[in-house]
Amino acid sequence: MKSKYDIVVIGAGSGGLGVALGMKTFGFDVLMVEKDADNIGGECLNSGCVPSKALIHVAGLFAKGREAAEYGLGDASGKADLQKIWKYVHASQDVIRAHEDLEYLRNHEDLDVEVGHAKFTGRKEIEVNGKKVKARKILVATGSRPRMIDVEGMDKVKIYTNENLFHMQELPENMLIIGGGPIGMEMGQCFARLGSKVRVLEKNERIMKKELPEVSSLVQERLEKDDMEFLMEHELVSFPEANMALVKDNSGNEKRIPCDAVLVGIGRTVSHEGLDLEKAGVTLNNKKTEIDSKLRAKENKNIVFAGDAAANVFFSHGAELHTTILLTNFFTPWPFQKKFDLDHFSWCTFTDPEVCTFGLSEQEIKERGISYERLDHSFESDDRAITSDYRYGKLILFLKKNRLNPRNGKILGGTVVAPNAGEMAQELIMANQQGLGAGAIFNKTYPYPVQTRVHKVALVEKFSSGISPLIKKAMKFLYH
Repeated sequence: MKSKYDIVVIGAGSGGLGVALGMKTFGFDVLMVEKDADNIGGECLNSGCVPSKALIHVAGLFAKGREAAEYGLGDASGKADLQKIWKYVHASQDVIRAHEDLEYLRNHEDLDVEVGHAKFTGRKEIEVNGKKVKARKILVATGSRPRMIDVEGMDKVKIYTNENLFHMQELPENMLIIGGGPIGMEMGQCFARLGSKVRVLEKNERIMKKELPEVSSLVQERLEKDDMEFLMEHELVSFPEANMALVKDNSGNEKRIPCDAVLVGIGRTVSHEGLDLEKAGVTLNNKKTEIDSKLRAKENKNIVFAGDAAANVFFSHGAELHTTILLTNFFTPWPFQKKFDLDHFSWCTFTDPEVCTFGLSEQEIKERGISYERLDHSFESDDRAITSDYRYGKLILFLKKNRLNPRNGKILGGTVVAPNAGEMAQELIMANQQGLGAGAIFNKTYPYPVQTRVHKVALVEKFSSGISPLIKKAMKFLYH
């Protein structure tokens, strides 16, 4: 470790790795500091996206096996062998970790990596393992941690977050999910399919509150088919005894819920404690830093943020967006630098069915005064949905009105609910990001019967129904 670098990166998660490896590729001197060598790869690899998607894959096999039994495959009942599942999950992590661990980064990427706790000692200086290091830029990419409940009797039950869930010893008979967000819904469905009785406790009137109400309702209906039970507008009171939760509804009525395991999924908390950011001239407001639209600390623009540490979007691909902005702006004159916004951002919840949402929400479109049209399309009559049994699927699109060419309004945003919705939505996301009109989809010829063909069918139905009698007369005249 040298005493001076072009950039120091604190944290080896998605954001830190993206910037560190990018700068190293461009030929810069980079120091990465990670306090725990086992945490390289960050939350995504170690306790988030990667293990959860591996678990979703296995749970999906259980669900498909039971479905296949209806067609004569035989009895597909029983519970999962959790330790065999973890063996698969951890093996999947190890394959990815092979090019993200300490040895690989040092030997194959030629990256300086210091394992230890970093803290600021000046505006462009940190200290780690008793040594001081200066840099032109210092990136804070220290991630976040799960928010935790605080109720009486917590010591009586087994409480899990995503950080320890994938090391659970036994499949619980009764599992209580606190929170109706993506983590709770994904993992709740997995454990229901593996054989647990899953109950969801949600203080709001619907799950997945970032989605449209009709999307939340559709997903809950599908999850209930996996025998998940929902206690909406309920709050946790306490754990009065082992394997038991006391909950109450919004009228104050209380009841007891059996639970051998409790999964807490109520959001993430960002903490910069121990970094001594104040010594870099960066003040904390309610434990948060003030950053500008270019991801720089407002009081010291040499300190930049990425990933959950930026506290503006909590997704692994949000860190990828941060990385893109930072690497672009490091080499771009200030008038042409990129600013952080979520106008074209997308996210996917990997329940079955998946939910993929992108672009501007309907509320944002209205607030900006954009003239738009809404398209709601059911998959009830879609050929592929019929043959593959997902006629419950739904497409919602928001199109900017184009009076000169009504069939080519720009795609402002939308949601797809279906199996593989994350893959289905990619062409819509591309159109949204590139400013393409709906005509790019309308005029596309799809191999029949791919899932994404439904996008064109929806647009054809919408615009065909809007042909005026005058236009029909004009077309007849031109034909004859």
